[in-house]
Amino acid sequence: MKVLLVSTNDLGDNGISTFIINNAKLLAGKPDVQIDVLAPNDVDSKIKEDLVASDVRVFRIPNRNSKQLEYFKNLVSLLKKKKYDVLHVNGSSTIMSIELAAGFFAGVKVRVAHSHNTVTEHVGLNKALRPAFETFVNQRLACNEAAGKWLFKNKSFTVIDNGIFLDQYQYNQDNRDKIRKSLGISPDTILLGHVGGFNYQKNQAFLLKLLKKLPVNYKLVLIGQGQLFDEVKAKSEELALTDKVIFTGSVNNVPDYLSAMDTFVLPSRFEGQPFVLIEASANGLPIIASDKISKEVNLTGKIKFVPLKTESWLRSIKSLDQIDRVAESYDNCERLASKGYDAVKNVDELYNFYLKGIKDE
Repeated sequence: MKVLLVSTNDLGDNGISTFIINNAKLLAGKPDVQIDVLAPNDVDSKIKEDLVASDVRVFRIPNRNSKQLEYFKNLVSLLKKKKYDVLHVNGSSTIMSIELAAGFFAGVKVRVAHSHNTVTEHVGLNKALRPAFETFVNQRLACNEAAGKWLFKNKSFTVIDNGIFLDQYQYNQDNRDKIRKSLGISPDTILLGHVGGFNYQKNQAFLLKLLKKLPVNYKLVLIGQGQLFDEVKAKSEELALTDKVIFTGSVNNVPDYLSAMDTFVLPSRFEGQPFVLIEASANGLPIIASDKISKEVNLTGKIKFVPLKTESWLRSIKSLDQIDRVAESYDNCERLASKGYDAVKNVDELYNFYLKGIKDE
């Protein structure tokens, strides 16, 4: 079985990428599977090396957003040349029609659309491409019920939970000490943390407004890259927060940074089921999240959802109590595993989904 996993967004520090990378590596371990990954960006060398070490090939076709016709032609050519059985497209709107149509014209039997969100920034285009989307998709996946209903309307779909490698995300005191020392974080400093691409959806600028009003012993670490990175960094300078905000860029040891944090904050304007909240939960972190995020992600029952109002967030942050992170992390990992969020177990569900799709078509 030959499978192409497609990322419609840059393959990097984001939830869709986590799903693609984790499952590509796990599926590549099966004897009858050839897994390739397609990205629209120049993938970070560490990510590429990690995938190649697992016998996953990585292809790049640029200009998805600027030269769609060129991108489409190159994708059809790739699909025909490699003769894939499954095209698995990961995104959040009917704009996935580009890849699904390429799969149709290249003769790929199984064309999967995988919904990872509950809204799109391209409302008009999403509506206009609905007929094409319905024509070319023949298998439907979602990260949860909300994301599936948003994209697929009244059509049936399969939910595959966004599992992670739970053991890699458990709290580690040594890693906490190491990262905090490298960042110059004193023992009495309360470190807020965020992981995600710098874009409109993730809304990092909201955290700067909070930090400006928090006591002096609070600091913020922002992990990731993105189109608004420079804008958010300039905003931190404008607010005279350069000594309180740490911009790490992309990192390849996110679990270590989670251990270093005291609270995880996610003020997204919209989200389906963000991987990062599952990761932060596994690490035992107290979590404050926007009430615009799907409540299905509250797998531990401990996430605090707060309206995007500064005073509400300030109260929530200040009201958090000290917890035993080791015990909390262990308890949360047990809860996550019991609800199907162990990536190692979930890959079999995805594998069987592909097999059934091939058989049905």
